[in-house]
Amino acid sequence: MIENGAITPVIIISFVVSAVALMMAIAGLFVPKKRFSLAAQVALPLALIALVGTFATYRFRNAGQWLPPLPNEVGNWKATDTPMSKETLSILGYPMARGYEYTNKFGEVVYSTLVCAGPFENYHDPTVCVASNGFALTAKQTLPMDLQNWKVRAMIFKQPRPEGDLRIMMYYWTQTRKGETATAARMGNFRDMGARLQTGYSSVVKGDQNVILRIYTIVMPDDQNGVQAQRNLNEVCRATYTTLLNDGTKR
Repeated sequence: MIENGAITPVIIISFVVSAVALMMAIAGLFVPKKRFSLAAQVALPLALIALVGTFATYRFRNAGQWLPPLPNEVGNWKATDTPMSKETLSILGYPMARGYEYTNKFGEVVYSTLVCAGPFENYHDPTVCVASNGFALTAKQTLPMDLQNWKVRAMIFKQPRPEGDLRIMMYYWTQTRKGETATAARMGNFRDMGARLQTGYSSVVKGDQNVILRIYTIVMPDDQNGVQAQRNLNEVCRATYTTLLNDGTKR
C-alpha cells in the first residue's frame, strides 16, 4: 500500500474508514440488541465505503504501473537518459517516470518526460508547474497531430531575462495503454473537480493505465515564430506517440 515511501490520500481515507467500521462492528457485539442493530446500520455502510475505497486505491495504483519505453532514436535525433530529480518525483507523489534529452547534429535539444499516472497528485499541469519557476504562459492551443484522433496541448512559456526573453514551447498530452489521448488539465486539487471526475472514471471505472507526456524545447532567438521549434517537437512527439501505441498493444 506504500508507493516508494509515499502514502496517497485515497489509501489514508480507506484505512481510516475501515478502522472505524471495524471498531463499531466489534463494539456492537457488547451492547443490547437494539443498540447492536443501530451500530450495524452505521458500521455496514462504513464497511462498504471502505471496500469501495480499497478498490479505488487498487485501480489508481494499477493505473500508474504502465511504464512504456521512449524511442532511443528519432531520425537524426539521439537520446540521452536524463532521470527526473528526486525533488520533482516527490512533488508528483513518487510515480514511475522516464526522462530523455534528444540532440541532433545541429546541437538542437528536445526534452521529453513521461510520468506514469495513477493517483491525482501525479497530474501536475504545466501551466502551474512551469509558472512556479518564473515563466509566464503566453500562448496555448490544441493541435491535431494527424494520427488517428491524437491531439496535443501546445504552449509557449516566457521568462524575461536581461540578455533577452527565454521562450519554451511545450506539447502536453495524456495517453492510455489503449491509445486514447487527452489534453485536459487534471491537477490534484479540488478546484478541478471535472478533471478529477474524468481521471477517476478513467482509472477506477474503466481501469485504464495512463501516462503523462511533456515534451518541450527552447525557442531560439532567430526562430521568432517558433517554426523550427514546432517542427522539432512534431518529429519527436510523433515517434513517441507511435512507440507508446505499439507498446500498449502488447498484453
